[in-house]
Order: sequence, then structure tokens, then C-alpha cells
Amino acid sequence: MLLAQISDLHFRSEGRKLYEFIDINGENAKVINQLNALSERPDAVVISGDIVNCGSPQEYQVAQRVLQMLDYPMYVIPGNHDDKQHFLNAMRPLCPQLGDDPENIRYAVDDFPMRLLFIDTSLAGQAKGWLTPSTLGWLEQQLQDHSTRETAIFMHHPPLPLGSAHMDRIACENGHELLTLIERFPQLTRIFCGHTHRLIMTQHRQAIIATVPGTVHQVPYFYYDDTSYYNLEPASVVMH
Repeated sequence: MLLAQISDLHFRSEGRKLYEFIDINGENAKVINQLNALSERPDAVVISGDIVNCGSPQEYQVAQRVLQMLDYPMYVIPGNHDDKQHFLNAMRPLCPQLGDDPENIRYAVDDFPMRLLFIDTSLAGQAKGWLTPSTLGWLEQQLQDHSTRETAIFMHHPPLPLGSAHMDRIACENGHELLTLIERFPQLTRIFCGHTHRLIMTQHRQAIIATVPGTVHQVPYFYYDDTSYYNLEPASVVMH
């Protein structure tokens, strides 16, 4: 089992640049081409949120056109920059597991030795994340019903502070409720997130918790300075 995870693509509409100077659309297309060219091919590609930057239909048109070039099964979840309905309209043709309910985006994948659960942590109009009671209930039921299957969760916001002063302010506000599920269900061994634009790893009980870089622009790691910084490091893909 080999998965490629990318995150925080922040597509703009046709002809627009991110922050007016980053060719985010062109650089994301290069990442997709690089994935397709791998000689050791992953079984699937996971995209952990912030598909576009402003949530507009025009941005999703560009995202869909580029992402449909991926020559792999694709699993995707929204992030805080995504508009849930526009996200579903554009991404469901590429990831049918998403369903058709923008307020309950969650699904399970049983095709691999490790069970994969995908959940939405975005909160409309907010940068921070939030786990709804229905999402937490769904996770609990999934873990109860499949207690012998090692399980990983993919979500956008990390469920706990990771020491990034700028990003910790907008992590998943009630992520501690997910940590209690880690404590109750020993088969839950991985939590993979995006959002921080930085590879950061920690552990809670038996579970490794990690955030991955953005495809194009990153957030420098500062423990005390919470100013909003971005820089242009090489494009990043994390392999699991």
C-alpha cells in the first residue's frame, strides 16, 4: 500500500495568480505531471483540503481541469478555503465517494490493508476547524464497527497545537474530542492533515499525527512569532 498526499493547492481562477505573484495554477499542474510520471506508482492520491483559494466556481473550474489529469484514484476533502457546495460540484466527478450532502462530507475507503476515513473539519466563514457532533458520531461508529482494522483518518485541520504560532490559532478548535477517540480505539494509528503548509509530526498515544506541506507555498515554522508569513520552497508531496 502506497499513498501520495498533497494539500493546500489554493487554485486561482484562469489567469489569476496567488497573492498576485505566485503562478499557483501552473505550479500545481507541474506537481500533477510529476505524480503521473512516477515509476513507482502510488495506489492513490489524497488531497487534504484547500483545493482553491477563494471558493469561487471559476477557481474550481481550473482545479477540476488540472486534477482530472491525475492518473490515479483520488480521494479529497475540503479545507477552510473551500466552499462546500462548489467543492462538491467540482470534485464529486473525480471522487464519487464524496456524496451529495455539503454539510456531511465524510466517507470510508476499504480497498487497502489500512482502513481510510475522510472527514470535513471546515467551518463556513471561519479559518479554524471544527468537528461537528454528527462527524464525531460517525467516526465513533466506524471505529466501533471495524475494531480489528488498523485505521487512518485524513482531515484538513490538525486536532491539536503543533507549535506553529501562526497556524495553531486556527487548528481544529475541538480536536481534543478526536484525541479521546484515539485513546478509546487502539486501531486508530494515523491522523494525516494539511492546513499548516509544513511537515510537522507528533504522537498521541498510539497515533502518529502529521501535517504535510502545501504543493507550492509554505508557512515558515516560528514557535513565538504569529505573523502571517509564506515562502516559496520546492513543491512537496508526502508518500505514505
